[in-house]
Amino acid sequence: MTHGYEASLVKRVVNQLATGIINGDYEGSVLPPQVILSKKIGVSRAIMREALSVLISRRMLDVRSKTGTRIKPAKDWLIIDHEVAEWRLRATPDPEYLRGLIDFRKLVDPRAAALAATRANRHQRIAITAAYQSLVHAGAEIAVQQAAEDALQAAIVDASDDELLRQMGSVVRMGLRAMRPISRMRTLAQDSDLVDYGNVVRAIEASDADAAKAAMMQLLSRSADQLLGEAD
Repeated sequence: MTHGYEASLVKRVVNQLATGIINGDYEGSVLPPQVILSKKIGVSRAIMREALSVLISRRMLDVRSKTGTRIKPAKDWLIIDHEVAEWRLRATPDPEYLRGLIDFRKLVDPRAAALAATRANRHQRIAITAAYQSLVHAGAEIAVQQAAEDALQAAIVDASDDELLRQMGSVVRMGLRAMRPISRMRTLAQDSDLVDYGNVVRAIEASDADAAKAAMMQLLSRSADQLLGEAD
């Protein structure tokens, strides 16, 4: 096997195990022995060990000598990981976790908008404007609106030229994306949202960091009220 094939196989097994954890497929929150899991899924024990180590590193599993491999409560899972954020929200549609995710977003997006206003190069500014126009013209289909908004958020965070914000922004977007079928997410291309996003984009175009940050905070405050109202 090539290294790339092994990595792909490990990822598939990780996702399969995570889905089983979310669906409650394992009795007593204890995974079967590795040899049984390997045979059931149809992979080598080496691949299974690697997959389990990934989930252990993300604090989803706890290995003890006498009790075996136990599934940890979702509240203990690693937060700063986009896949874990999605898995946790699929496993436990928890309004408290959503509140934390929204608060986390308030640390990321306003700062990213402010930095984008002063750091974005010509190509990044064009990408932000193009993403905003895609949102404006997204039409009535919710999936198209959501994809357009995701693209605009990603373009703004990317233009911040801050790798930590990029990684954190990816976690936030993945988590909120996972919440959409749970919380019956509203359409995001409403007039008020478009006005707020327009203010953010214009502030970035004008290199006005303070205005970009304030406009993003206003957008997030409005969005938070709606999201939390649906999740409660």
